[in-house]
Amino acid sequence: MILDGHTTIEHNMPVAPLYNDVIQLWRNSKTGYTPTLIVTYGALFGENYWYQHSNVWEKERLLHFTPRSVIDTRSRHRVMAPEEEYENGYLLVSQSVHKLADTGVLVNMGAHGQLQGLGAHWEIWMLAQGGMSPLQALRAATLNPAINLGLDNWVGSLQAGKLADLVVMDKNPLESIYNTESIHYTMVNGRLYDAETMNEVGNTDKKRGKFYWENAKNAESFPWHEETQEIGD
Repeated sequence: MILDGHTTIEHNMPVAPLYNDVIQLWRNSKTGYTPTLIVTYGALFGENYWYQHSNVWEKERLLHFTPRSVIDTRSRHRVMAPEEEYENGYLLVSQSVHKLADTGVLVNMGAHGQLQGLGAHWEIWMLAQGGMSPLQALRAATLNPAINLGLDNWVGSLQAGKLADLVVMDKNPLESIYNTESIHYTMVNGRLYDAETMNEVGNTDKKRGKFYWENAKNAESFPWHEETQEIGD
């Protein structure tokens, strides 16, 4: 695909480690790379690591925006595996991604839609686990994909004249990449939203509408927490 002129490679190379012939080919081709470690080929998915190492079903913010019936079936019914399954799987692939990034390959964050709300964070963290600095991992989630898609004149970085699409965090992700989860506000084209409730704030105060599972007619099929119900009311 690189030799055929593809502008990016989507999903990871299921071979690790990568050696210099592949690395130099990739670097000189200017081809981008979206490894999508969350669904690592040829090994346990990176997604499984986070289900194994965190109680996803206890994350209240996630439950505000996703039916418990969706969260529980994947996170509470988790598969446990020895740590070396991950060390010899997505972590090896992530280390090769780091090698490519250090030679100048534009690496992009892609979370495959595995779990909205957390998947993007997990993908960023897995890039860092492979050796990327926090700054490199954050660029993979912001400026790099904008460049790869030809959208960097409008999004990807904070700059006068670009769309005001950004997040405001309570903690510095440059100090710890895991701080990306501390989002306080999200701004979409200049409109500011509280990340805890999705209510619009700032220039306009507007509560969000109810999700489909919060409507009374769907309540029995999609049970939710009392906290979620209060936000929807």
